Amino acid sequence: MNRMPGIVSIWFLLFFVAFALSCGGIGIEKRLPSQQGAIEKAEMKGEKDSIQHAYENYTFATLATINANYQDAEIYLKEALKHDKDSPYLLLKLSQVLVKNGRIEDALVLAQRLVDLAPGDLAARRLLAEIYSKLQEFDLAIAQCREILAQDPDDKEVRLQLSTLFIRLKKYNAALEELSILTEKEPDLMIAHYYKGKIHLELKGYDEAKGAFLRVLELNARFLPALFDLAGLYTKIGNPDLAIETYQQILQLYPTDTSAWERLIALYYQKGQVKLAEKYMNEMKEALGSEDVKRKRLGLIYLRYGKLDESIAELSSIVSAWPDDQEARYYLGSALEENEDLAEAYKNFDLLNPEGNYFISARIHMAYILEKQDKTDKAIDLLRETINQTSDNPPQLYLVLASLYEIKEEYQGAMDVLKEGIRYNEENTDLLYRLGIILGKLKRTEESIKQMEIVIKIDPRHADALNYIGYTYADENIHLDKALELIEKAVQYKPNSGYIIDSLGWVYFRKGLYDKALTELKKAIELTPNDPAIAEHLGDVYLKKGDYKKALKAYEKAISLKNAEKERLERKLKDVMEHLEGYAP
Repeated sequence: MNRMPGIVSIWFLLFFVAFALSCGGIGIEKRLPSQQGAIEKAEMKGEKDSIQHAYENYTFATLATINANYQDAEIYLKEALKHDKDSPYLLLKLSQVLVKNGRIEDALVLAQRLVDLAPGDLAARRLLAEIYSKLQEFDLAIAQCREILAQDPDDKEVRLQLSTLFIRLKKYNAALEELSILTEKEPDLMIAHYYKGKIHLELKGYDEAKGAFLRVLELNARFLPALFDLAGLYTKIGNPDLAIETYQQILQLYPTDTSAWERLIALYYQKGQVKLAEKYMNEMKEALGSEDVKRKRLGLIYLRYGKLDESIAELSSIVSAWPDDQEARYYLGSALEENEDLAEAYKNFDLLNPEGNYFISARIHMAYILEKQDKTDKAIDLLRETINQTSDNPPQLYLVLASLYEIKEEYQGAMDVLKEGIRYNEENTDLLYRLGIILGKLKRTEESIKQMEIVIKIDPRHADALNYIGYTYADENIHLDKALELIEKAVQYKPNSGYIIDSLGWVYFRKGLYDKALTELKKAIELTPNDPAIAEHLGDVYLKKGDYKKALKAYEKAISLKNAEKERLERKLKDVMEHLEGYAP
C-alpha cells in the first residue's frame, strides 16, 4: 500500500461497491467476520498474497470505523499491518484509530514512526501535531505545524491550529501574527477574526477586540460566541447600555437563550432598574413556555434576587415534571430554607441522589437545618453517617461536623474530627487552619501557632493564618516587629478584610503608634461594623488619646453587639465615665 497510495482509494471504492451489492438486505455488521479472527480464518479459502490480505483487513477496518466500532477497527488494521508492515497509509489509519480509543501514547509511537518513514507526508505530521496537542506537548506540536507550513504555507487549518497552540501557551503576539497572515490571505475567514478578538480581549485591547467581533458579526450576524463576547466587552468597559442592546439582539435571534436572559436581567439590577429587571423576568417566563426545563434558570434567577415565592413556584413545577432533576431539587431546597420552610427544605434535600453532584452540599444544609432546630446531636449523627457513605472523604464534611462540636463547646470532639479529616486530606489548609483555631480556643497557644505555620508553609499567601499569628503576638504584646511584618503581608493578600485591618491597628496600638492605630481601626470598623472586638479596640485608642466621649461611644457600641466581653467592657465604661465626670486626675 505504501507503494501506490493513489490507487488505494480507487481499489477500495470498487471493492466497497461490490461488497455493498453483495450484502443485499443484510446489515454491514452481520457481514463482518468475528473481531477475534484474522480475515484469512473467516470466509476466505485458498492462498492469498500479503497485499490482498492487507487490503481486505483494511476494508473491514473502514467499515468498522463507519459504524464507530473503533475497537474492531484497531484489530483489523493491526492484522493488515502484519501483511504490509511499513505502509504509511495503514500506520496513519491505525494511529488515528488509537487516538479514538484513547490510547494516545501508542498512537504517538506509530505517528512518530510514520513521520520517520515518510517525512514529506503532511497528513502524518498533522496527526502527530494533534497527538502532541492532546499530550499537552505544545512546543512539539508547534514544531510539526511549522514543518507543515514550510512545505504548504497555504494550509489554513494548520495555521489556525498553530495560532490556537500559541494561545494556549499565552504567546498572544505570535498567535496574532499567524491570524493576521490568515486574514490577509482570506479576509472573510470568520474564525480567524474571532480568535483575534478573543486575544485582544485577553490583552485588554478593547478597541481592537470590539473591531474584531464586529467584523465577525458582519460575516455572520448570528454567531453567538461573538455576540456574547461583545456584550461582555461592553460590560467591562462600563457601557451597560450597549451590553443591554447586544443581549436584546441575542434574544431576538435566540429567544430561549437563558444565559442572555440571565445577564440582561443582572444588568438591569446593577443599574438599579428593578422594574425593568422584573419586566424581563416575566418576558423570559413567557418566552420559555410552561413545559420547558429551561424554566429552571428562571427559578434560579428569582432565588438570586431574593424573590423566594416565585423561585419556589418555578422550581416546584420543574421537580414535579422532572423529579430526577438534581439541580432544580437542590435549589428548591435552598429557596425553601431561605424562606424558613425548614421542614419542606429538609425533605427536598433528603431526596438528592448520593451519587450526584449536589449530595454533599444538601447534607450540609440538612445538618444546618437540624442545628437551627436545636437538634445538634442529630446533625452530628447525620454528617457522621454521610462521611461513612462517601469514599472520597470531602473536607467540607469534616469542617461542618467540627463546627457542630464547637457549637456544643466540645472542643476535643472538634479536634478529633479535624484530625480525622486531615488524615485523608493532608494538605487541606482549611482543615489545618481550623485545627489551629481550636487549639487557640483551648489556650494551647504555642501549638496553635505551630499549626498556623504549617498552613503558611503549604500556602505562603494564606492571609488568615498570617493574621492569626500576627494578632496573637500583638495581643500578648510580644514579637511586635514580627507581628507587624506578618499582618502587613496578610493585608496585602486580603486588603478589604475588616478583621485583618483591625489586627494592623492593634499592633500599631501595642507599639504606641496611636495615630496610625486610629487610622486603621476606623477603616476596620467601617468594613466590619458589627464586630465587638474592633469597636472595643477603637475605644481603647480613643481612651489613650484622651478623647473620652468618642471612647465612651465606641465602648457602648461594643457592649451592644453579640459576643461582646461584657464584664471587661463594663469596667472600661466605668473608667471612661469617671474621666468624663471629673473624678480622674
